[in-house]
Amino acid sequence: MKGVQIFSHSLRQVMDNLGPALKVSGVLYLVQVVITGALGYAMASSGVAGMGSGMGLGVILVLVVSLITGIWIAVAWHRYVLLGEEPVGYVPPFMGERMGSYFVKSLLIGLVLMVLGMILGMVVGLLFGRLMAASGMFVAMLLMAAMVQVPMIFLGLRMAAALPGTALGANPPLMAGWQATEGEWRPLLQLAVLMALALWVVNLIGWFVFGGIGVMAQLWQLIAGWPVTMVGLSILTTLYGHYIEKRPLV
Repeated sequence: MKGVQIFSHSLRQVMDNLGPALKVSGVLYLVQVVITGALGYAMASSGVAGMGSGMGLGVILVLVVSLITGIWIAVAWHRYVLLGEEPVGYVPPFMGERMGSYFVKSLLIGLVLMVLGMILGMVVGLLFGRLMAASGMFVAMLLMAAMVQVPMIFLGLRMAAALPGTALGANPPLMAGWQATEGEWRPLLQLAVLMALALWVVNLIGWFVFGGIGVMAQLWQLIAGWPVTMVGLSILTTLYGHYIEKRPLV
């Protein structure tokens, strides 16, 4: 099952290179955690009455910082894995041109997925709203994972398979990944199911172990977010290496 092979290969890619992974992403991800935590603390302290324009600016700041640092990590990790570009220090080089191109293509793909997610979410809500309300959060999360996340991840994988090439400076066309993965729907569907299952487990723990909301649940999401991010980037890296560069899966 190639989808399982791609997932396990990507997981090993992070685990076997834990030191470089932390060098590439550790400080930048910590910045995300600190600024997100600061905003959460400010919102909890001020309450609903204190949420004015300043809080809105805070949310925008968090989004901008998270976006920049996220793309920074992605570009550096793709380059490390595919080019063997060893990280020097604990903050990778800032490659503005590569990151800008990566952002534009990611934005276009993200807009497509956002529209798809909205449509699927509404359909699932209309068809299974009563079932989800009656059955509780466990069933609701399972249905959303199976009927919303799996199709979104599948489409995202096909569209973004060539995205790491932008980090390398190759600048492949936006749909190069779609063309390269033509006829490979079975392994990519398997991969999408595995990724959705992993996210479902993370969310399940956040909801049933840490209460879904509150400080502990938010802390869990921030902690779990690092391996989720790095394995996700490794999956894209593996797809590019295998389907675009024709590297074997080992």
